[in-house]
Amino acid sequence: MADRGRKSQPSKDEEKICINQTKLFEAVKVHQKALDDLVRVNSLFTVAVFVGLAFASPEQHNIERKKECDAGVHVAKRLVEYEVISFAFYLFSSLVAKSLKTHLFSYLLSPVTYDEINGASSKVLRGSLFVLSASTSIIGTVFLLCSMIDTIQLQLGKVTCKGIQTLNSVAVLIGVNIFALLIYIPYVVHAIVKSTRIFDILLPDKCPECHCLLRKTTCCQK
Repeated sequence: MADRGRKSQPSKDEEKICINQTKLFEAVKVHQKALDDLVRVNSLFTVAVFVGLAFASPEQHNIERKKECDAGVHVAKRLVEYEVISFAFYLFSSLVAKSLKTHLFSYLLSPVTYDEINGASSKVLRGSLFVLSASTSIIGTVFLLCSMIDTIQLQLGKVTCKGIQTLNSVAVLIGVNIFALLIYIPYVVHAIVKSTRIFDILLPDKCPECHCLLRKTTCCQK
């Protein structure tokens, strides 16, 4: 009888490491919301891409009708090139963000352990996908900025003509966007660092009463 009682009690090595399901759900939702915001930003800039393509005409003349200041066919072709490249980066960024969001949702579909979520490989996967999505979004913004400069040249004349409207527009466009990126990039980096640690709040609990395989399933909830 004593032996039977000892067999029903799991040994120290058989204790299960479990996670709090409520905290897991909240952490996943916060992470997914950050990815949704990134996708919305990409969608907003994608609209600007198609607006810019509307001005990519080889017969486009500047408003002042100065032939020597016409940007020319090569600028119109370069505009299309920049717009397509920026669209490709935005699309890639959104798809990667959606892939990471789906991966996070998989945590809620089947029981997972603390080690499976906070292991080195899991953190590297989440962090690398977030970095890839954010960085390609920023690269797409740079190409979109270049395409907008070409749009200005098609409408107001080449920068080399030194028209006051052209120079003012280009200077404001570059200055404001660089300032915005200087604000945006540090916060994105901060969010990426936080995203790799967001699941650290799922402190493991010992659950000796659970009859499941060691470190293979979530045994208990609080």
